[in-house]
This record gives sequence, C-alpha cells and structure tokens, in this order.
Amino acid sequence: MSEGAPRSLAETGERRHSVRRLADRVGETPLPEAVRDLRAILENATVGILFSKNRRLVQANPQFLQMFGFASVEEVIGQPGVILYPSQEAYEALGREAGPLLAAGKPFRGEIQMRRKDGTLFWCRLSAKAVNPQAPQEGTIWIMEDVTDERETAERLKQALADQETIFNNAAVGIMYVKERVVVRANRKLEELFGYGPGEMLGRSARDFHVSEESFLRLAELARETLWRGETFVTEWPAKRKDGSEFWVRLTGHREANAGERFDVVWIFEDITEQRSVQEELRRIHLELEQRVIERTAELSAANAKLQDQIFERMQAEQRIWHIAHHDALTGLPNRALLTDRLEQALAQATRSADRVAVMFLDLDRFKSINDTLGHEVGDELLKEIAQRLKGAVRAADTVARLGGDEFVVLLQDITDPEDAARVAEKIIAAFAPPVKIGPHELRSSTSIGIALFPEDGEDAYTLMRHADTAMYQAKRSGRNQFHFFSARLSESARRAFHIEHRLAAALEKGWLSLVYQPLIDYEARAVCGMEALLRWHDPEEGEIPPAEFIPIAEDSDLIQPLGEWVLRTALQQNRRWQEAGRPLVPVSVNLSPRQFRHRHLVDSIRAILAETGQPARLLELEITESTLAHDVETARARLEELAGLGVRLAIDDFGTGYSNLLALKRFPVDKLKIDRSFVRDLCEDPEDAAIVAAIVGLARGLGLDMLAEGVETAAQRDALIALGCRRFHGYLFARPQPAAQEAAIFAPAGL
Repeated sequence: MSEGAPRSLAETGERRHSVRRLADRVGETPLPEAVRDLRAILENATVGILFSKNRRLVQANPQFLQMFGFASVEEVIGQPGVILYPSQEAYEALGREAGPLLAAGKPFRGEIQMRRKDGTLFWCRLSAKAVNPQAPQEGTIWIMEDVTDERETAERLKQALADQETIFNNAAVGIMYVKERVVVRANRKLEELFGYGPGEMLGRSARDFHVSEESFLRLAELARETLWRGETFVTEWPAKRKDGSEFWVRLTGHREANAGERFDVVWIFEDITEQRSVQEELRRIHLELEQRVIERTAELSAANAKLQDQIFERMQAEQRIWHIAHHDALTGLPNRALLTDRLEQALAQATRSADRVAVMFLDLDRFKSINDTLGHEVGDELLKEIAQRLKGAVRAADTVARLGGDEFVVLLQDITDPEDAARVAEKIIAAFAPPVKIGPHELRSSTSIGIALFPEDGEDAYTLMRHADTAMYQAKRSGRNQFHFFSARLSESARRAFHIEHRLAAALEKGWLSLVYQPLIDYEARAVCGMEALLRWHDPEEGEIPPAEFIPIAEDSDLIQPLGEWVLRTALQQNRRWQEAGRPLVPVSVNLSPRQFRHRHLVDSIRAILAETGQPARLLELEITESTLAHDVETARARLEELAGLGVRLAIDDFGTGYSNLLALKRFPVDKLKIDRSFVRDLCEDPEDAAIVAAIVGLARGLGLDMLAEGVETAAQRDALIALGCRRFHGYLFARPQPAAQEAAIFAPAGL
C-alpha cells in the first residue's frame, strides 16, 4: 500500500478512537504493557487496521485479513500496496489525492473501491494518517470498513424516493399534504388545478383554497370525526383558484397514520366542475320535461302511453327492490326475511292439512379456516358453488336460504315422515363430496346438518329454527359431515356449550387459566430433555373443567386464537424464568389446534411472541396432530416450512392414528414423531400394537427423526419400548403434570 494511496474513513465511534488513544499512550506507558495493549486492540478491533511502509504492507489485524480474504498475516507482509486496488491507475490516482494531505500531517478520509485476494471488488471507507509527516518512510496507519451494503442500501433508498416523486408529480389527480392546516407538499397536477406556479402553494394555509372562511370551517367540521377515526372522507366541495375563480372538486381525505395527536391529512382533488354542470343541466331538463307532461295532459293518447311506460318501469324497479330486500347478494338465495315468510306459510298450510315440515340448519365444516388461510375472495366463491349444489339436491318446491356467513337453511314441505328429511340430508352430504376447484386451489368441503320437524319439535318458525341450530351443533361435536335430528337432550347440551364458551371468555380475561408441565425423559441419558405445557382451567364456580370439554368449543368459536397465544406466551415466559434461575436449557412443547395451525397469521404471531419473551426459537417445540396434517397435505407442508423457517422444532403428535400419507410425511420438515398412547397402553399384551410401534420406530430412524412414546405408565411398557428401540418417553411412570412452582419435581422427576 502506497504511503500516498490511502482510503477515507468517516468517524465511526469509540471503537476507532480507542485505537488512536492507545497509540498516543505508547510513549508514556512502559513498553511491554503498551505492546500488549496495542496487540489487544489490533486483534479485537471491528475495523480493518493496516500499517504500510515504503509502498509495502507491513502489518495488519485479523479484521483486515477477513475483509480482504487473506488466510494469514504472512500472506500480506511485504506485498506491494497495489494488490489491494482494482488497478495500477486507481492506486496511483488515490496516491496523488492522499499524498499531500498525509505529508502535511493531516488525515485522509474517503470511500473507494478496493480488491480482495480473490479479485472481487467492494466499497471501502478508509482513514489514513502518516506516522511522521516529516519522514514519510516511517509508514502510514490505515483504518478500513466494508461499506458495500451501506452504499447499496442508500442507492436503493434514493431510487425508491425518486420513483415515489415521479408517481407523485405525474398523478392524474391533485395531491396535497397538509400539516397543521399548512400545505407542505403539492404535486404538479394540484398546482395546475389551482393555477399556481411550481412551489407557490407550499407554506400556504389550507384556508387560501376555499371560497370563504365559513366554507373552510364547515368542511373541517364535516370531515374531522371521520378522519380522526382513521376512515376516508369523501365529498364534493367548492374551491378557489389563485385568480379568485371558483370551481367544484371531489375531495378525498385520509389522516396520516403516524401523525400522533396532530391533524395531518392527505387530500386528493379532482375537478368535477364540468360534471356538475352536466348534472345541473340534466336536472333542469328533467324539470322542464315534467312541466311539459303537466301542460300536455290533454293529449290523452301520448300521455297514456307515457304513463304506461312509467308504470312498467316502476313495476320493474319495485320487483328489483323486492328481490334485493329478500335475497342474499352473494348467492342469490332467499335471505332470512324471505325464509321466515315462506316458513310461516308452510306451517300454516301444514296445520290445515296435518302434514309435516322439516327445517334443516346447515353449517359448513371448517369454513373459517378457509377464510383465514386463503382469504374471503376464495371463501365467497366456495359459498356460491355450495349454494348451487344445495339447490340441485332438493326439489323445486323446497326452499334453500342463506342466513349469512356459512349458514344455510333448507325448508322441506309436504313430507310424510322423518325418513324423507334423512334422505334429503344424505343427498346434501353426498353433493358436498366432490372437490371444488377455485383458481389454483382444490377445496374439499363438508357440512353438519341439524333437523327439526313440525309439529314434534316446535309449532312456530322461531322454535323450529332454534332447535334445528341446536341439532346442527350436535352434529359438529359428533365429528362433522353428518346430520342429527333435534331432541330435548340436545337442547340441554347446546345450553351447556354456550355456557362453557361464555365462561371460557371470562377465564381468559380474569386469569382462571393455568399451565402445568410434564417432563419429557431421555431415559438413556437419565435426564429431562424437554417438557410439555398442558392447559388447565379452574373455574371459581364449577371447579376443574377438563380440556376435552372446553377445547372443542374454543375451536368452534373465535376463542382458540387468543387462547393459543396465551398458552404460547405463558409457556415461553416460564421457561425463561427457569433459565434465569439456573435450570437446564430444554425446549418447551406446546400443542397447536387445527384451527390455530391453519390461521394465516400463525407464523407472524409466533415470531412476535418469541421476540416478546426473549426466547430462542430452538427452545420452542410445536406439536401438530397427524390428522391435522392429513387434511390438506400441500397447505400443511407449506405451513410447516414457514414454521421451520423460524427455527422452531416441529413434532407430529398422536402419530399412528391419523392415516397420514407416508410420501407426504417424507416431505414434511418435522423433527419428531410422538407415538400415540393408544399403542403404548396395550403394548405388552397386544402383538399388533407392538408391531405398529416397531414400524413407527423404524420409520423415524429411516427418516432421521427423533421419537418419543406418550403415556408410559409402567416399567413393563418402558422396557418393551426400549427393546423396540425407543429411548424417550413421558408418562405417569416418570412424573405427573406439575404446576411451575414444583420445578424440582419437573426437572428431577422421582420416576427417572
């Protein structure tokens, strides 16, 4: 490196000042201590440091070697400085620029392109100073930083700003940005609309563009509430040009999201003066036509023909209005109002003729997960296809209605016995079986159906609808994709489910929920290798409510998402407290429900909770049931890849019970298989269970996956599993689930 071929380096903080301060102290510190200090600074500095003499490289620190791609300092010592530059011309040009400054005792700073050992170029910020300006042959100190990424980022930002400015100034509408009622930005179109020259509108009060002070205050009053709510305000309003002339604009305003307490607004202006003139002319013509009709009432034939036309148009309009008021806008099916009317008519007819009427309440299974994962547009297309299939499954005299969301009602008239309704329900379930193709998605849908009969289950429309809804929820709880007739017992079950849902919402809010932890055992190491977090609910009125009762209700409601986030956050916070108390670093396992797994914001939620709790992703293990993954293999694989990208561990829970596709399993980015407790329970007595466990162990080994057996309760089960090749367990043999306060029992279980 030439004494006159340096690099410029902007001040980057205390790390570089420390190098210079230590160098200044060499003269006042005993030599061995100074040498040690200098060596420590050179070896640990986060910037490259180079000493050159007589145009050759003399010494360099590790950061310099890494930056330029050298394996050792021996590769550098004695080399000519030109090897660090793209060319001889670049080397000499920098020497001409830096040489006079260094000779004058001044530092040289700059950013230039330099060359690594492998020939690649990068941008370097450097700073140089001669050891002794009076004796250049004594050498030069260089401090260097790789700023390639910094320069590229700045260039991208510059280009983005230029693109935005181009869009802003070439927009077909006027755009004004107002801060505290003062114009701070205005594009060219806005200046053109108001007749101002470039930049003349900036700094002016927004009042200047209104026809009067009263007009300005009136607009502010109308817009304020809407804008403060964060909504878009749209109106048509008179405005004033620079020359004082008035014109009409369509105003669209939106408050700036990051304005805090300020009332900063972006306004879009469109000149609608000509449109309003046309509208005014149309209104004037309309008035003239009406007057002519009055004046020419004597001309009976023409007036009568015109009157007939008007009557016909009005009838058509009334028919359209009636149809809109009584039909669902998305599917075109009858809505609740029309359904109620037809049901009441059907009940009146059935009362006179002693016939039966069936009301069938349908709810699509897992429709919310489709909306959550694929969006409402796909959901709407699915609803339209389902409506057509329902219409095709019933008679023309029957009614298919949509109540809203994914709820449909089928009204069957003139049926003789319940079997008629059952046959229709079976036909509807069969109509759902073929997949629905929507864009790139092939969706499979099913429905749960509740049936109420007149007069057995109710004698009025409201009671029949309510009882059919109750029967539908029983069909869902029984496994979905089936139908149920109403019974008095179902009514009590529905009330219980509603009560549990209401109390669960209160439990989340009031802290009635807690977690217990069951250790996962590495028996070969005789150590705890993790723990599973299990949710518990102690209700102050009802006592312990088992998860098997409230988790399905949470899954069918909107509570599963906040409930799942609470479990994740609480488990990770507790694991951090254990770590801070000196406990071993082991992952905590948390179950993901099917609806949680399919939620479109799952990955963002987990990322945020990991950041909030300060836990590394590797200490979180998410357990997904095999049946959840088997529902939609491609979607499941994509979601698992997103989760694996976070760095969390993934386990398939209850493995062996979900009939999963083994080819798909090979492609799933999972870390562990958990052998379901149903195979462990009879392992010592049932050869088939032993064969299944052996197959799962072999599968896990073949795929390079960890495995763990659930529900180990006896030493005989443990020994049988060890003989089959399984070494990790959890179950009552080792420890029961314990509250976090019992950490000694969790980390040193008695059964280990």
